[in-house]
Amino acid sequence: MKKGWMQTWKNLLFQHFEITDREYFTKYLPKDCEFDSFDGKYYLGLVLMQMSDVRHKSMENFVWFKNYNELNVRAYITHKGKRGVLFLSLDVDSLVSMIGARVFYGLPYRAASFERVANNASVFRKSSLHFQVEYKVLTKPKRFPKDSFAFWATERYFFANTYLGVSFMGQITHEPWELSEARATNSDLSVLKPYDLGQRVPDVLFCKEIKVQTNALKRI
Repeated sequence: MKKGWMQTWKNLLFQHFEITDREYFTKYLPKDCEFDSFDGKYYLGLVLMQMSDVRHKSMENFVWFKNYNELNVRAYITHKGKRGVLFLSLDVDSLVSMIGARVFYGLPYRAASFERVANNASVFRKSSLHFQVEYKVLTKPKRFPKDSFAFWATERYFFANTYLGVSFMGQITHEPWELSEARATNSDLSVLKPYDLGQRVPDVLFCKEIKVQTNALKRI
């Protein structure tokens, strides 16, 4: 039986913040993984997105989740030279997907509510505002060169985590990213309060849509 999931990611807004205290994050680092840097600096990613048409590979014609919102906080890591991501939190407005991801993948999903109108988004946790942004897409989508920050931050082909003391990873496959430059104004960044961060990176990125597949988890 085929294992893994197929899905489409839509309306992704990428913001990044410089990490000022990398040692704080070492407790989250999975086995045999290292933090990845760009030009000698380390970054935390904040990604607003929508998940749609989530299907299991064994039942490709059956849609498990038609559409839900997500806001994830992630660090950038490597495993044996391959670039990936480490999720620190994933806020979603789908209770079923949250429970499934926590139980079967050990990922730090959390329940949240979302309000999205045009290029505005607000995220609430426990009825308190957690994140709020207004953004504008500035350019047509394109593929960025391999030496760019945009390529470094998005062309990542696994996620890794530690769950109940066991480190695991899941492979991600997709076509190369086509990204637009964007402008974002944050009126609330409470989602980042737990972390000691520097200023936001000027480069804000947007992707309208990308099709993604994830494979079954394997132990590291």
